[in-house]
Amino acid sequence: MSFAQKSKRSAALFSAAGLFLFALTLSFTPARGDLPEMSLFPQDPDPEQSAPADDSQLDPPAPGEELPPAPTDGMNLDIGRLDRTGRAPGGDRAGAPSDRPLPPPAARPQRLNIQVNVPRDRGPMPELEALPLPEGVELGENDVLAKSALTEIPKGEGYEATVSANTQGKLILLGRQKRDENGQPLFDEDGNPQMIPMHRGMQVEEGEILGVQFNQAAHARRTAAERELEVAKKEAGKQLEVEVAEASKNVALMEYKRAVNANKRVPNSVSEDEVWQKRFEWYRGMKSEDKAKYDLEIAALAVDVKEAAIAIADADLEERLIRAPLSGQVDDIFKNKGEWLREGDNVLHVLRLDKINITANFDSEQVSPAMIQGKAVTVYVSKAGVAEPQKMEGVITYARPILMMNRFVAYAAVKNVKVDDSWVLIPGMRVNLIVHKDKSVDPAQFADDQE
Repeated sequence: MSFAQKSKRSAALFSAAGLFLFALTLSFTPARGDLPEMSLFPQDPDPEQSAPADDSQLDPPAPGEELPPAPTDGMNLDIGRLDRTGRAPGGDRAGAPSDRPLPPPAARPQRLNIQVNVPRDRGPMPELEALPLPEGVELGENDVLAKSALTEIPKGEGYEATVSANTQGKLILLGRQKRDENGQPLFDEDGNPQMIPMHRGMQVEEGEILGVQFNQAAHARRTAAERELEVAKKEAGKQLEVEVAEASKNVALMEYKRAVNANKRVPNSVSEDEVWQKRFEWYRGMKSEDKAKYDLEIAALAVDVKEAAIAIADADLEERLIRAPLSGQVDDIFKNKGEWLREGDNVLHVLRLDKINITANFDSEQVSPAMIQGKAVTVYVSKAGVAEPQKMEGVITYARPILMMNRFVAYAAVKNVKVDDSWVLIPGMRVNLIVHKDKSVDPAQFADDQE
């Protein structure tokens, strides 16, 4: 059998097999009414199940009757009804009228109604609730009340800081350095500060030591540098060699002059070789003096080198000290004594609360940003356990000239006060802020300095 005949026979066999598989598939295809629930076509209702009580929403509208208006609070997308053939109940696929009768109400396909809530108009921002003012406090004619203003930590350097490790090493001390009766810091025999154990809420001062990493090797290197510096200073102070060289030079010069004078009085009384020998001794004395002075200069430079080595050792020790970047209180502790620290690991979070920032919203129809910029503000806060409300003063440091829904934001710096060793204003608190439009304040009084 030729190759062409074999190819035709194989094609005929494959065609017959394909027809057989297609017929077998059709024989096992369920009827359309037996489709499973996940079919895209709606199911025929159970004849034993009663029809819905109200079919008003399923019946088509009578001729001339209008559909009810769509809801006004959103976008109504009515996909419509589709029967099992994909045609609308009242027409064919092209939209032309159809004479086919409608199915019974219970068997009609449901209308797919998708409602997307899209606001038609952007309404005004909700009005903030005003907190009660203390008795006897009333707003003046030139006062503006910002309701429910939010207190927060001022933005910028010097108000909060996360203290991190400068190098890697074991944390051997964590706390606040002890001081004597005169306020001087105390150290142990190894040169490490004596510490009070660290806890949240501890008050710290800017620059004081709060922790120490492993530093025995650094201490040893500094001790060795100190000893080398002592040796270098002694070498730099050795004037004896310079003095001896100078004396030897003077003696050689005198011997040379004596030989020359002797030959002047009695020619050839001193041989020429001896004269040159004494001249050489004088020259060697001069060079010995120069060398002694040069060695003295080198020794002085060695002192500078050893002092630099001590400065490097001190810098290494300083890197292993964790200091307070600002005066405040310890808000959180991330590492404990005995833990290994890598460079950049967070150890403490220090927070300063002597000044608080207040963010307030103002109605642009009542006041403009220019009218309150740099104006004095007053805050009254009632603290739990304290009978009298606390009064705090401040200034509007910045009023943003940007409106959003007829409102703008302004920021006020307010000096916080302490009652019973605790701050009255704390971040996250809601307060009423009174702006005095007729009273300007120099913002320098509320500069970012620690009092």
